[in-house]
Amino acid sequence: METHGEPMRRPSPDEARASLDEVRRIEVDLADRMVTPWWYYPGLGLVEALMVSSIALPKSLGAPALVIGLAGLGILVRKYQALTGLGMSTQYFALARGWAVALLVVIAAALVLMLLVDQPMVIAATALVVFVAMVVLGRRLDTAVRNRLRHGTRTR
Repeated sequence: METHGEPMRRPSPDEARASLDEVRRIEVDLADRMVTPWWYYPGLGLVEALMVSSIALPKSLGAPALVIGLAGLGILVRKYQALTGLGMSTQYFALARGWAVALLVVIAAALVLMLLVDQPMVIAATALVVFVAMVVLGRRLDTAVRNRLRHGTRTR
């Protein structure tokens, strides 16, 4: 192999092991930095419940509710990034794929139910389900990601 016309040197087994140890140290450090504030998932649940509920509101209230929900979502994500120095990515969800899929399935099912049954009580119940799912499953997703990073079991 060559890189920019120069032959690449293969690392020795000790150098390779040292590199892998450094990667493990960085992953543990990352898991320690991923401390989600207590208010993050309840806040996320509230803005998502607001966005779900906005569909049932009259257009004069629904559009502003949706805009407020999207703005709240942006604020929460930026605040999380400012506190931890980390952003969300698809790799984050790949570390806890089962919990991420469960959360997305609950939200998608709630939205489909709400669109099929245009009743205020169904929409209120759907918004509540989205809120609870975000709080419970979001926290479990976080815990699973931190555990995978700390203990070195990753999906790739």
